[in-house]
Amino acid sequence: MLPWHARPLGDVLAELGTDPRRGLDEPEAARRLAVVGPNALAARQRSGALGLLLEQFRDVVVWVLVGAALVSGVLLGEWVEAGVIAAIVVLNAVLGFVQGARAEEALEALRRTTAPEATVRRNGHERRVPARDVVPGDMVLLGAGDRVPADVRLVDARHLRAAEAALTGESVPAAKQVDAVEEHAVLGDRHSMVFTGTTVVAGRGAGVVVATAGDTAVGGIARLMEEQEEEPTPLQRELASVGRRLALLAAGVAGLVFALGAARGYPSDEMFLTAVALGVAAIPEGLPAVVTITLARGTRRMAREHALVRRLAAVETLGATTVICTDKTGTLTRNEMGVQRVLTAAGDEEVAELDGEMRDAYARVASLCSDAHTGDEGEAGDPIEIALLRSVESAGVDPAVVRGRYRRVDELAFDATRKRMATLDEGDGALRMSVKGAPEVMAPRCHAILTTEGVVPLDDGGRRRLLDQAEELAAGGLRTLALAERVVEGATSRVLEDLEDGLVWIALVGLRDEPRDESPASVAEAKAAGVRVLMVTGDHPATASAIARDVGIADHGRVMAGRELQRLSEHELSEVAEQYPVFARVDPADKVKIVDAWKARGEVVAMTGDGVNDAPALRAADIGVAMGTGTDVGKDAADMVLADDNFASIVAAIREGRRIYLNLQKIVSFLLSANAAEVLLILAVLLIFGDAGAPLLATQILWINLVTDGLPVLALATDPAPPGIMSQPPRRTRSLLGAREQLRMLGRGAILAAGAFAALLYAHVVRDLPWEHVRTLVFTTLVGVQLGYVFVIRHEGHGWDEGRLPPNRWLAIAVAFSVALQVAVVATPVGHDLFDTRSLDALDWIVAAVVSALVPQSIRFLQRRDDAAGLVP
Repeated sequence: MLPWHARPLGDVLAELGTDPRRGLDEPEAARRLAVVGPNALAARQRSGALGLLLEQFRDVVVWVLVGAALVSGVLLGEWVEAGVIAAIVVLNAVLGFVQGARAEEALEALRRTTAPEATVRRNGHERRVPARDVVPGDMVLLGAGDRVPADVRLVDARHLRAAEAALTGESVPAAKQVDAVEEHAVLGDRHSMVFTGTTVVAGRGAGVVVATAGDTAVGGIARLMEEQEEEPTPLQRELASVGRRLALLAAGVAGLVFALGAARGYPSDEMFLTAVALGVAAIPEGLPAVVTITLARGTRRMAREHALVRRLAAVETLGATTVICTDKTGTLTRNEMGVQRVLTAAGDEEVAELDGEMRDAYARVASLCSDAHTGDEGEAGDPIEIALLRSVESAGVDPAVVRGRYRRVDELAFDATRKRMATLDEGDGALRMSVKGAPEVMAPRCHAILTTEGVVPLDDGGRRRLLDQAEELAAGGLRTLALAERVVEGATSRVLEDLEDGLVWIALVGLRDEPRDESPASVAEAKAAGVRVLMVTGDHPATASAIARDVGIADHGRVMAGRELQRLSEHELSEVAEQYPVFARVDPADKVKIVDAWKARGEVVAMTGDGVNDAPALRAADIGVAMGTGTDVGKDAADMVLADDNFASIVAAIREGRRIYLNLQKIVSFLLSANAAEVLLILAVLLIFGDAGAPLLATQILWINLVTDGLPVLALATDPAPPGIMSQPPRRTRSLLGAREQLRMLGRGAILAAGAFAALLYAHVVRDLPWEHVRTLVFTTLVGVQLGYVFVIRHEGHGWDEGRLPPNRWLAIAVAFSVALQVAVVATPVGHDLFDTRSLDALDWIVAAVVSALVPQSIRFLQRRDDAAGLVP
């Protein structure tokens, strides 16, 4: 069966049982409402505040910490440590809850796109009814400014135009008609229909409702959105992997220590507690909080770049992006039409360069044959007419002054069939007809052309040349419009349309939504960073191809149109997708298909959009980026909103995402290396000096992990991006804790542990000091080597050219503060009581300082070697 837009009108009315002059009877409307239900999208089930809070505890690392807190408190009796770990878990959950408080409201926003009331014809009378009571078969009456309440097949269209950008991506209002259109026409070409949530901007009309609620085009988008499962971001997947490995590591360490103790004959109950304590020590308690705080700080930095992040994990995802599917209108372009070319008999000129009668004629037609307004009070009207008025102003002529000299006598509004608009105006002692429209319908009606020598006849060859010029402009992605006029001699009783003949051709105008000034540079920067940029738009292929060339997305005109795309399976599209930098005339399902095809290739996909039609693809993408001036639907389906609708902000956000991930790599590497050092040190001492006791107490381990390491780690998160961060390809399979990274962390931890073990040998073997004194020196030395190591880790993978990475003053302050705290713990009575430390003499401090300097230097040497060999990503 043919779709509604392709069926003859008589068949549509017959199937719906509707008399267009009478509409439905009230009883029949009530019966249909009972059958099909209200004209409203079903409300989405919301998880509520409690559900949102519980979501914060789905992280594996969080549950590892919960287990560590229980073990610390219940088994080890370390209730202070358990309380601190619990506080970290709660802090992490609160931060995530606050950031996610603006939960997904996409379907709620879709419901708000339905008009609150509609004018229908029932029992032969017009009446206003709630939009939710509109049913299939209702006759809906439409006028300028009306919101369309349902999907409507037009029965009458008088110069009717509808703004459909939110659905189709088409920047210019669509002209509507009554005649059926081709069966496979994409949404933007279904001119015999108007759709739910769109707005009538000009003319009037009437039509029969063919779909309501979930059966409408918007309802189809809602279903697409429901089908898109929200997948974890790359960072969430990697942190989950880290959490699982930490849990295994803790269990493995505990089991190993218990086995070693049992083999040496230590009491099993004592070894069990020691093993559990060491297992807990292997876990970096501050990692989730540091990650959350790092991401939260990233959201603030991105906000300064006009990128508002709705989900914390999405901050980092942009750094992993390999493909950006970007909308055209408003993102790469200014979202305002402008006159780019004006071709007259004198040649290709700027409007401001026109002079004499040519300028006056252009200003006259553009001003009179228009219903738009510009000026100090703002702009209103059709975007093309606004662009023409702006061009008149650029020539030094005020359209309001031109209009003030004339009085409109009659008019014929633009419609899809006539493809032109005409006005009849009286003034300056003459009756003038001004006409603008498509060149192909204007040229046959022009018998003359205005030249610098005056009006000269126009023959068939001249008209052919004018149409050739129009085709050339259209091939360049410009919308073409011809301006013409004639003086009507004497009074006339002829129909106005009969006067649209014998016109004088004034000019051929090419208009376009121009690219933003910063778009070419931003696209180039994204490409240099190894990010593929694609244009996905509902606009015409020629327009899309021209803009793609101008901004640098494509240097050729290869475009895949929606109709061609629909014939391909997702697998087939995945295989050929890289051949097409531009996808045009696509609908919402096409956009999802494009996203899925690239994801199937293993790419991390960012999708931009602003309309209802973009919402499913925004949700399907790894990161959805909505425009701040777009629809609520688009914003609520997205992970990030661009306040300035600017592609350059996306590139800036990618740069910030990469910086965040790079710093998270440093943080994870530092924390796990430091914790490995603690575990390896304790294992070594238990094996070699088991009778002496543990080299670190639980409170001292907690101090290192949460305080001494914590402040420098937070400062490390503020590290600026290295200058070459956008010249590197995006990461793909590289992870926070891959096999190479694990070996490197274990090796670095062994070196750090060796430094502390050397201090222990000095104090215990050489000087034979009391074990409490030995433990204090080991504790202080381990803090020192870790604080020195933090300066090494920030240069990971950047070589040792100090000029390449800007200094981090916050890190220097944090390390200095941590040193002061450690001195206080060792040198004050309060520190002695809380951490069971002893005062160190001058020789001890010298040993701790020397080891703290030499151990990081040895790691620096290894790091230089790895950098030179290209072993560090």
